[in-house]
Amino acid sequence: MSHFETDPAAAFDAAFGARAGDLQCRPRTSGDVEFLIACAIACSPMQGLLSEAMLVQQAEFQRAAHDAAHPDAMHRIVTRDGAPIGHILVAWHGAGTHLVDIAVRPEHRGIGAGGHLLAAWLAAADANGLTATLEVQVGNPARQIYERLGFVETEPDPWAAFAEMHRAPVQR
Repeated sequence: MSHFETDPAAAFDAAFGARAGDLQCRPRTSGDVEFLIACAIACSPMQGLLSEAMLVQQAEFQRAAHDAAHPDAMHRIVTRDGAPIGHILVAWHGAGTHLVDIAVRPEHRGIGAGGHLLAAWLAAADANGLTATLEVQVGNPARQIYERLGFVETEPDPWAAFAEMHRAPVQR
């Protein structure tokens, strides 16, 4: 990561620690796979529509696809009282950074975990002058959060299931 002004992962960790209160953030370990699968299932819009076995298979496939497509991505687990409650997966590249995945278990929403993860990501992006990008399902309520954070749709497509969004770096 020598082409960055600061180490993005270190900048992320510092930004998260500075504002997260009783939440902690740590790198993902091999022991987190079970949590990540359970988190994906708990956050799936398909819950109640698909069988548990299909939800597990879908979550495992998604996790494997993310890991294969972004092997060098920064993956952090957010914890509360030592227990994992959410995660973020971010790819850092050249002049940009891409939010691959973010999720907070439903029973832990509303305490600021997702907001702290996003704020730390954007602080690290801004510290390095990086454009931040993401994709969000068109009907996902999180889209409003991203818009409040300064993201705009890259190329609106009324037929697309996902919206590509970007945010220019903010000069501090």
